Amino acid sequence: MYYHCRPLKHVEYGKIFPPSDEVCDFLHLAYRWLSNYCGYCPQVWLARSKLSITGYKNKQILKKRQNYNNKRTEVKERLDNILFGFDIIKGYPVNFNSWEFLLGSLINNDTFEKQNADIISCMNEILKDYRNEGEEPEGEIKNWLDSGKDLDTYLRKYVFVEVDQVVVPSLNLKAAKQIICRDEKQKKTLRKMGFIENRIHIKNIVGGSV
Repeated sequence: MYYHCRPLKHVEYGKIFPPSDEVCDFLHLAYRWLSNYCGYCPQVWLARSKLSITGYKNKQILKKRQNYNNKRTEVKERLDNILFGFDIIKGYPVNFNSWEFLLGSLINNDTFEKQNADIISCMNEILKDYRNEGEEPEGEIKNWLDSGKDLDTYLRKYVFVEVDQVVVPSLNLKAAKQIICRDEKQKKTLRKMGFIENRIHIKNIVGGSV
């Protein structure tokens, strides 16, 4: 199943798009880089089975963080998150681990050319460190070496592959087969929007599966 998580205030009974305020998000440069491959920016993100990357977390765990003033807004928003599950989504695949690894190069450079140049430079620099230490490359650096240190080959073989997440330009929440919320109040709000009663479930999720 594919999961998408968003605050209740951004839920619509129908088609949704990335929130407009994401254009000011610190990840916007990364989203813009990705748009050169997927064709749209920003993107709606979905996790394939792996709930730990959706942003939906257990209520009790988050309560422990409320003592930190700088986290209060984040906690409130996360507690308001709703999780939507879909059987089939045809999206553009983005490997989460690879995406996370590339983010430094993507958010610190303001053009597509500079971003790609920085990816290549960083990969080669880390590979050099491995060799200087007499160690075998691991993870993304091993993938980089296996790709012949060619960026297009690396992206095709290891980044834009469906492992744990996909992106789409929009998403029809009305088509969700499973809707997970935290309490009866949220369920009532979702029901009033028009979502089908037997698809809405109240759960507090710990870990990475439903």
